[in-house]
Amino acid sequence: MHDQRFKNIHQFIACVQTGSFTEAGKRLHLSPSAISKAIQALEQRLDCRLFDRTTRTLQLTDAGNTYYETCLQILRQLTETESALQLSQDLPTGKVALALPETFGKVVVLPILCSLMQRYPELRLTLHFSDTLLDLEQEKIDIAVRIGGDIPLDTQEGFQHFGYEKMVFCASPDFIEEYGVPNTLSELCAQHIVGYQAQNGKMKPWIIPTNNHPQAWHPSHYRLIVNHTEAHLMAVCQGIGVAQLPYWLIKERLEQGELVMILPEVKLDGLPLTLRYKAAQQSSPKIQAVLNTLHSLSLVN
Repeated sequence: MHDQRFKNIHQFIACVQTGSFTEAGKRLHLSPSAISKAIQALEQRLDCRLFDRTTRTLQLTDAGNTYYETCLQILRQLTETESALQLSQDLPTGKVALALPETFGKVVVLPILCSLMQRYPELRLTLHFSDTLLDLEQEKIDIAVRIGGDIPLDTQEGFQHFGYEKMVFCASPDFIEEYGVPNTLSELCAQHIVGYQAQNGKMKPWIIPTNNHPQAWHPSHYRLIVNHTEAHLMAVCQGIGVAQLPYWLIKERLEQGELVMILPEVKLDGLPLTLRYKAAQQSSPKIQAVLNTLHSLSLVN
């Protein structure tokens, strides 16, 4: 559309709404003669009369009324479009790539992110499930949820702490029926134990409360060792032995009666839960929306 089609529209609308060239001029900070010339030029370009003029009033012709309604419609659409565009700058839209711990990501993080995407349909997420600590820059990851790990020294990487894994002791009802309920930590430590071996080959210790602060404790022997979180859970549910597991992992099993919490008064903080992200992107609406949502993960642990 040629720019000339928008010329003098504001003067025309002001004349209709104020009822005179003088009042229209006051609204637009123009002289009455400038308003009159603008209307004349508009009528000449449209090749029709827009007003019936008297010495005191301006009355729209049929053509003028049609043109006025069209001008208002166009301006309304333009205003709505501009408002929508401005609003979209504040809404989370576009692609975000996340790295998530495999089991924690599936069980805890994925449902929260699905709810976020339902709230913001223009958000596009790519999820990488892995217990390996991925390099954000090299793997093109925007945000990483991590369990444990050191605070990054790279100033290009942002860091937020949002809680700890709550660790609890548990066993299956069948195991409890056969071996009894341990009433002390000493009795618990003497039970058959299902252990977890990390990907680096190290055994994950139990966190044991002491008078000063929790201590890491390695059993002298295990009945079963696994290197997969879901296998660890399954073995305990099958009655193989006792284990210390994160509360987020066993919550539903406890509610369903498949597991029993042992020494429920002993709930200890395990590894820290952290968010890592590219610091330069933190102010982006889509990144901020995901980070804010991920902070709610502290409530499920």
